[in-house]
Amino acid sequence: MRKLLLATAGLLVVSGGAYAEGNRRDDRRGGHHSQRTIEDYYAAALAVNIGDVSRNRAGTRDDHGARVNMTGGFSGMRGVANVNQNAGANSAQQNAVAVAYIEGCECVVQETPRNGHGHGRGGSFGDANANAVAANVGTVGGNSSQNGEEGRRGHHDGPSRRGGHGHGGGGGGVATVDMDGSFATATGVVQVNQNAGANSLQQNATAVAAVDQIQGQRQDRDAWAIAANIGAVVGNSSRDYEHRAAATMDGAFRGFIGAANVNQNAGANSAQQNATGLAAITYCNCAQEDLSTTIAAAGNFGSVAYNHAGASGGAARVSLTNSFNGLTGVAQVNQNAGANSLGQNAVAIGAIYNR
Repeated sequence: MRKLLLATAGLLVVSGGAYAEGNRRDDRRGGHHSQRTIEDYYAAALAVNIGDVSRNRAGTRDDHGARVNMTGGFSGMRGVANVNQNAGANSAQQNAVAVAYIEGCECVVQETPRNGHGHGRGGSFGDANANAVAANVGTVGGNSSQNGEEGRRGHHDGPSRRGGHGHGGGGGGVATVDMDGSFATATGVVQVNQNAGANSLQQNATAVAAVDQIQGQRQDRDAWAIAANIGAVVGNSSRDYEHRAAATMDGAFRGFIGAANVNQNAGANSAQQNATGLAAITYCNCAQEDLSTTIAAAGNFGSVAYNHAGASGGAARVSLTNSFNGLTGVAQVNQNAGANSLGQNAVAIGAIYNR
């Protein structure tokens, strides 16, 4: 966890540094001065996306082709990556990552006697709070999408528009996105949305909060992480004639270490959401008084309603063949090949462990 967090980038942090207050009374008798040490840290991270895709219209014909390719990307990556891939239609894709991390020093803070013979105490205190919130709010409503045209097959009697001769003109075309072999041996936080068309909303949210290396005879630590998605896909229509759509991510995320949220969609009216909340605290047994609290929450709220989807001929395909082999960590995956579908994932992990 510690190495993963140190590798991350692009976070919003508000921190108060450690400080020391010294009551350094000069003892004229040659005695020692008293000292009181206070460590006070606060880190906050907030990542929010709010999006709306409404009342749009999309149409393709005459064997239109759209392709997005990211084969072999992000190999050996370390840190944070948010990736969206889209090949058409009315679609909203959102990513949000918030990381709040506090790491103190490894120094040992000790009590200081008031004089060479007494047992007075200056005292030492360690206080740390790390809070992270990641959220997506989005709607896709009142959109329409059509690929190809109905009733235009009769212009010729030759082979079909899938690659034959003739000029029938009603072919629905091809939409393809692929990310094959990507994110191999990567480390960190990765969120990926892959879409090949129609009216679709895909969202990811990850919040990570961690506290480490806080010193003092009295220690108070809090780490909480909240990740949430709220999405609605309402009142959309999709109609495909001889249209082919494919989303592939074969052989991806091999040997990956960390947290991964992945959505893959090949069409129609669909909402897919991921949310991951991770909160961790490490502590030692050196404190006389110790209070540690972790809170992790992850949730998805989604609605897919009053949509219409129709298809004639064609094909829709999604593939994750041989992906995520050797993965260590947390992985959430949604795969969808069309129609009116909602897929949601939520993971919350709170951990306190002794270093």
